[in-house]
Amino acid sequence: MEVRRINMINLKHLRNVKLNYIRHLIFTWVESIRGMMVMIGLIIHGVFPFILPNMFSSYIKGADIRIKKIGT
Repeated sequence: MEVRRINMINLKHLRNVKLNYIRHLIFTWVESIRGMMVMIGLIIHGVFPFILPNMFSSYIKGADIRIKKIGT
């Protein structure tokens, strides 16, 4: 079993992602709101599996695209 070290503090994170504080803050808050909406959708999907069947995979794909786009 491989043990990976998780870096919880990275003082160079904003520089690494090429964002200033405000842009990073707005991006993370918007993604958090999207994530909360997906969470609600997943709760609904858990009870009614025929509703929102592709919501989570669509969110993950979209989040990946948004992260790559903002980091350029």
